[in-house]
Formats: sequence, C-alpha cells, structure tokens
Amino acid sequence: MEKANRNLFTLGVGVFFLGLAVIFFVKEIDLWPWILALIGLAWLPWSLATKKGWYGWNGCVWLVGLALLFYFHIFWPGILILIGISIAFGSLTRKAPGSPFVKP
Repeated sequence: MEKANRNLFTLGVGVFFLGLAVIFFVKEIDLWPWILALIGLAWLPWSLATKKGWYGWNGCVWLVGLALLFYFHIFWPGILILIGISIAFGSLTRKAPGSPFVKP
C-alpha cells in the first residue's frame, strides 16, 4: 500500500477509535445505532485508500442512515428513502473510478 493510501487507512482507524471514545463518554445516547454510524464513517477513508470509493460512499450512506433510522424509530419510511438515495448515488457515480460498473 502506498504512503497516501496508508495515511487514509490510518485515518479510518483513528476515526473509529475517536468515535468509539465519544460514544462511550456521552451517556445519554443509545450505543448500538451510533456504532453503525461509526463503522460507516471509519469505512469511508479505507475504501477511498483502496480505490473502492463507490463502495465506501454507499456503505457509509447505508450505515449512517440505518443508525439514524434506528435512533429516531422511523424504520419503514426511512428505508425507502435510503434505497432511493442509494439508487440515485449509484446512477451519479456510474462512471467514477472505483465504481463496480466501470470495467477495469
């Protein structure tokens, strides 16, 4: 892994541990929905480092979105919104590097 990619990977690990510390220090929030959001946010730099940006952005949208849906208890209409965002995001990034739709 080249140096710039290693730095982004390290950034993802740092984001994960800092976010985990914040989650444990703030006692008023539910733990599990925000761990989903934290995994999504920490996954993003790693996927950008490995040139799989579409997977990272899509995964981040889904995990942060699911965390918000579980926290606010609006799962059913919210899941339809997440599906729509995912489809729209996929159509906008169809030709971007790292997209599963682009032939290597």
